[in-house]
Amino acid sequence: MKVVTSQEMQKLDELAIKTIGIPSIVLMENAGIKVVEVIEKEYSPLPGKSVYILCGPGNNGGDGMVVARHLFNRGVRVKVFLLAKKNRIKGDAATNLSIAEKLGIGVKEVNSTQDLKLLHQELNYADIIVDALLGTGSTLPLRGLVREVVNLINRCSRHTIAVDLPTGLDADTGEVPGEAIKANFTVTFAYPKRGLYLYPGINYAGKIEVVDIGISSSLGEEKIRCNLLISSDIQKDLFYRKPSSHKGNFGHLLVVAGSLGMTGAATLTALSALRVGAGLVTLGIPESLNPILEIKLTEVMTLALPETPQKTLSSEAFGKIEEFSGRCRAMVLGPGISVEEETKKLAKMIMGGLDIPLVLDADGLNNLVDEISLLQKYRSPLIITPHPGEMSRLLETTVKEVQKDRIESTASLARETGAIAVLKGAGTIIADKEGNSWINSTGNPGMASGGTGDVLTGIIGGLLVQGFSPLLVAQMGVYLHGLAGDLAAQKRGETSLIAGDVLENLPEAIRRVKSEHY
Repeated sequence: MKVVTSQEMQKLDELAIKTIGIPSIVLMENAGIKVVEVIEKEYSPLPGKSVYILCGPGNNGGDGMVVARHLFNRGVRVKVFLLAKKNRIKGDAATNLSIAEKLGIGVKEVNSTQDLKLLHQELNYADIIVDALLGTGSTLPLRGLVREVVNLINRCSRHTIAVDLPTGLDADTGEVPGEAIKANFTVTFAYPKRGLYLYPGINYAGKIEVVDIGISSSLGEEKIRCNLLISSDIQKDLFYRKPSSHKGNFGHLLVVAGSLGMTGAATLTALSALRVGAGLVTLGIPESLNPILEIKLTEVMTLALPETPQKTLSSEAFGKIEEFSGRCRAMVLGPGISVEEETKKLAKMIMGGLDIPLVLDADGLNNLVDEISLLQKYRSPLIITPHPGEMSRLLETTVKEVQKDRIESTASLARETGAIAVLKGAGTIIADKEGNSWINSTGNPGMASGGTGDVLTGIIGGLLVQGFSPLLVAQMGVYLHGLAGDLAAQKRGETSLIAGDVLENLPEAIRRVKSEHY
């Protein structure tokens, strides 16, 4: 599903009006009707209920006027509050304002402190409030009267429906630089807006309903580079196995991970790769830790590697890794390996000397911050999975800047390195070097727990050895990882969720997605 910026949506609106010839007032009518349909679906029976509609001076307010008219015609007690002088309303919004008043719908202006006090009294009687104050092109942060009204709605409303976008939310980044409507539902038109699926915006959107208002997908959808990653994007071939299959058909993965105190990262990564269907997994581990891992892991094979006195991987391990990698289809490097100088040297040797599809995570990335050119020159497909801190170091910026625009940050790193980039965190982002990006629709705050990133790395590595393209691998891995986390949260709650719960629920996540294909 395509996800748009405010500018892209404005362009699509213009094309629908000027190229196809759909009158703008028809689009406004369609938008208002769709909002009413969602309200009916969620809050019926409506007759007798009080629905108060807060309208701004622009087209978003015009949508609200259409909502008011159709609710009024269904026997709903409707009141409209307009944050502008009536004589300042123009175009289609003015037409719908005029129609509403001719029908006998009360439209009260809110332009002063006294008006605000009266609005406060009125809002206490509303069963549902519709936010049609500002659309996608609004200037933020909110100021003056609009800011005060938003605060009132948040304090008084039991049920709030946002029209296209909650007022106060940045449509492109999900930022909330001041106050914003906290909606129960957001009814967004034609395409979802980026900010609805990025944090903190997703916390303000409530349940998101994407509705068709008559804008054809042929108007330039192929030029939209951002997508929402949903179940239908998962490659169904992941779940098909011939009856004659054997373990060799599903690949051998080499995981180079772990150090003293970090055997858990290595364990989670290796087991996750097996759980997602890899035929064989071998874990390369510092030699003194090998006995521990042989006890912890039954189904995973181990490869004891030369180590430093600190029980981290030594650069002397390169020869053994190089030789063994020849038996494998793909490799994972990084979880828990440390940033000791010898280990850093080994990471650079691997990047410069191997030619095998690679998933690079955690300390695998941290060890290469000062030589990002090794990522650019890597000779095989490369998937990198940084968290915001690791990405900020790779891009030589701050975590705040990365988080301010997660989509562009991820796309920038993918372009610079040529890798498939996966920015972990709330609303995981995937990007390729061509500038395409995907926002994951699964996952929850309970996954903000140590080790869940290692599970993701193992999932991606385990899929990569099964012969899928690196981009599909990243998409499938991120989606399944988030879905497994959602299933775990249903059983354990978000507060108690740990990485092992995500791993435990991975088979059920695969079954759920598989059931949608077969």
